[in-house]
Parts: sequence; C-alpha cells; structure tokens
Amino acid sequence: MPGLFDMIIASVLSPPLMFFVLGIIAVIAKSDLKIPDQVGTSLGIFLLVAIGLRSGVGIADIGIGSVFLPALSAIFLGFFIAFAGYLILKNIFKFDPANAGCIAGHFGAVSAATLAVVLAYIDRADIYFEPFIPALYPFMDTTALITGIVLAKIGMSKQIGSNTQTEASLRQVITEAVSGKGVFLLFGGLLIGYITGAEGSKKIMPFYDTMFYGILTLFLLDIGLMAGKRLREFKAVGASIIVYTVVMVPIHGIFGIVVGTLIGLSVGGTLILAAMAASASYISAPAVMRAALPTSNPSIALTSSVLLVFPFNASAGIPMYHYLAEIFAKII
Repeated sequence: MPGLFDMIIASVLSPPLMFFVLGIIAVIAKSDLKIPDQVGTSLGIFLLVAIGLRSGVGIADIGIGSVFLPALSAIFLGFFIAFAGYLILKNIFKFDPANAGCIAGHFGAVSAATLAVVLAYIDRADIYFEPFIPALYPFMDTTALITGIVLAKIGMSKQIGSNTQTEASLRQVITEAVSGKGVFLLFGGLLIGYITGAEGSKKIMPFYDTMFYGILTLFLLDIGLMAGKRLREFKAVGASIIVYTVVMVPIHGIFGIVVGTLIGLSVGGTLILAAMAASASYISAPAVMRAALPTSNPSIALTSSVLLVFPFNASAGIPMYHYLAEIFAKII
C-alpha cells in the first residue's frame, strides 16, 4: 500500500482537483471565465444520474437485501453527525438554535461533488467497492437535514417558551428534503438502474462511463469558480465555524470508517462511506434550510463547505480515509 503522503500528492495532482484550483485562480486573476448557471446545473445532473444508475445496477446484481444494513448505517451516520453537531455548535460554540441546526444539517448531509471525486479516486486507484454504496447518499443526506431542522425548531420553541407546534410539520420537512434535485435524481437513477439491470442499461452505460471523468473536471471547474467568488466571505464565516470544520470533518470521516468496517464493507466501500460522512452539502442543503429555517444564515455553512470542507476532502481527506480504512480492515 502506498504511503499516506504519496496518496495525498496523487490526489492533489489529479485532473479533477487541479480544475477546481484553476477555477479559484481564474477568479483571483479576474479572468472573464464563466460557466452559465444552466450549464453548471446540467453537469451536476449528469453526475447524479450516472452515480444513481451505477448504484441501481449494482443493487440489481447482488439483491436488494444486501443493502438493508448499509442503509441503516447511513441513516445512523446522518442522524449522529447532525445531532452531535447541533449540541456542539449550540452549547460549545454558542450558536443560536436556528444556525446550529442549519450548520449541523449541512455537515451531516452529503456533497455530490465529494461523492463524485471519491469515485474517481477509487477508479483511478483500481480499488474494489460494493457498487451499491453510492446509493447510500440519500439515506444519510435526508436524515441529516431532517435532524438539523427538527432540533433547530425544538430549540427555537424552547427559547421563546412555547410548546406550540413548529412552523413546518415533519411531513413538510421530509418532502422538501426528498424533492431536492440531488436526492431526487440519485433515487430516480437508482430506481431506473435497479429495474433495468445490467442487461437493460448496457446500451446507455457506456455513455455515462466514458463521459464521467470529463464532465467531473468541468463540474469541479465550476465549483472552483464558486469557491473563488466566496473568498471575500471567508472572514465573515468566523473563527468558531473554522475551528468546528477543522476538528469535526476528520472525525466524521473516522466515524464513517469505523461504521463501514464494523458492518463488513470492503476498504473501497468503507472509503466511500467515510467520504460521504466527512462531506458537507452546498447544493441541496442551502435550499432546504432556507425554506425550513428562514431565520438562519445558510451562507455560514455554505462558505465553509465550499472553501474548507470540499478542498480538504478532495486533496488530503480522501487519501487519509483510504489509508485509515486499510489499517482498520486489518485491526477489526
């Protein structure tokens, strides 16, 4: 197994991450480079559908019963990360309930870009993984968003000394989380892949397989442009959220490694689960949180997700989780 430093260097010098850095440099250099919003959205749609189809075909091959325990584990991780995050943000970092729930939900939810990057890393390193693992995204993502919102609303109710029902029902929260394009497309692609199976989807999969890495580089170029535009907001994020990010993101990844290893996933499957656990959403979560917690400031979590969480995971985090997953597989 290569050393951790070698893994990090290989990850940093990979084309997808270098395109991300190129986007940031373009903004700093005041280049006129722009990717229209519609194009950026289309790139994200392609990646989500591709990941969903792959996962659905993988589930069809091994049987849906094999997904039950990993799905429960993803739900547990989403709940635990958001629950623990809320308590830490509220009681230690002294965020108000709305912002504590908003940030905790973002950090418990999953970044589609991070998922795409870890899949590219695994393919490049030729690491085996259970093909259904990426399909755990919606279970972790939706659970974390719901947990963050519910805890925030409970805290807000206690703060004003009211026992009345919160503004939005749990049903509304679930609907908002599930209908978001990230979860919707991934679930939709998964269902189609599962129904059609390998035989039924063999004519379209070469398109998604061949185009995946090229689309990923353009998508990360767009994310880099987004990150560059938010550099000015970095100071506004505050020291508290920076400390929380630096400390908790690796811990979330280690939780994912422990859970993945304990339920018997391969090193590759554990690595994907860890990367999802360590990621922070900046596409679906802001929209859900803005609607459910209007008094919160989603830009705090959004700026941290784009400028801190994603770059760390894409460069050093994923190689570190790979290295630790190999070690845990030998110990446990």
